[in-house]
Amino acid sequence: MGIIKRRYRTKKQQKEVIFYRAEVYVKGVRISAKTFTIKREAILWHEKEKQQYTLDPASLNDKMLFRNCIDKYWEDIHARMMKSTVQGYESRLTYLYSGPLANIKMAELKGVHVIEWISWLKKQPTVKNKGRKSFIKDLELLKTILNWYKNFLNENFNVPITKKHKQMCLFKPNVPRRPDYFIEPEDARQWMEWLKEHRSNPVYWRLASFMLLTGARVGEACGMKWSAVDLKHGIARVIRRVRWDHFTRKPFLEEVTKTSQSARLLILPKRLKDILLEMKRTAMNDLVFTDTKGELLKYNAVQSAFNAGFVALNLPWRSTHICRHTYATMALMGTKNLSAVQASLGHREQRVTQRYAKAIALLSSDIGEKTSSILFNTAK
Repeated sequence: MGIIKRRYRTKKQQKEVIFYRAEVYVKGVRISAKTFTIKREAILWHEKEKQQYTLDPASLNDKMLFRNCIDKYWEDIHARMMKSTVQGYESRLTYLYSGPLANIKMAELKGVHVIEWISWLKKQPTVKNKGRKSFIKDLELLKTILNWYKNFLNENFNVPITKKHKQMCLFKPNVPRRPDYFIEPEDARQWMEWLKEHRSNPVYWRLASFMLLTGARVGEACGMKWSAVDLKHGIARVIRRVRWDHFTRKPFLEEVTKTSQSARLLILPKRLKDILLEMKRTAMNDLVFTDTKGELLKYNAVQSAFNAGFVALNLPWRSTHICRHTYATMALMGTKNLSAVQASLGHREQRVTQRYAKAIALLSSDIGEKTSSILFNTAK
């Protein structure tokens, strides 16, 4: 950026003429230029033009509406997301675009506006849904967007979300999960036998067996291919998963796992190897678990079959994920090795494994007797 003084002589009068060339550059590129006969006019124009291109980005972003901030955030991150994650985010973004936050300037966004938004959320029809207990996930998405704005557009921005807002998002009591959130071994055997006898397609009891004996997630099991199963060495590689479209519920394969730690080896016990060996003889394609047409299983079909067995046997469970909790608890009960169970489940942190493998698995059978001996001094 600068002002250049130049001169030339006229051809007729050979008189020297002086003029001033004002030029504005941004990142090495000339954006605009103009010629003046008076230096002062060149300076004034140059300063005015320069100010237009050198405004502090943060001050420009402060004028941005929240809905425009969402647009920029989505433009930046959605290409890096998996299809299933994109669909989950899109359903929550609706509450941000249509709510009272949408037309507020980022410079004016305060905690009181978040309170107004949460109050607006509580008036939406979704509150009446049986499964809806809070808007915590929606608040977390809002916090993610505001943190993105702070990190990439305006480092001076203060994210106005506090513990109070999180508490406000809870509008139904959250009943703690029962400490025995796993299927008892005898109940598990009866359940798999029921699926075997009462479902014409044997895929359901085989899928249940696979999940109970490996701790695989339902998507990991349904996405298993024979090319990833080594029956000779008794291992299976988790390298892909099935996801179900958020809107149509149609299944599709993703050549990725939930997390980097989820890509792992599963040890196949002899009972499971025998089941898989029998299945491979009649396999229709490379998919291990398929419907009668040899296509990917639909989640609602799996859930319906599993729940029908739970209801018939008067068991309290209504989830495919109970198989993973059951495996974790039984594995810890049998090995007492939390690290090994963590590795088999593909968890990044042990605290997550501890939620799956219930504390009851670590209880010793003689803990009561030892406590009694101390209290009543009966130890020998």
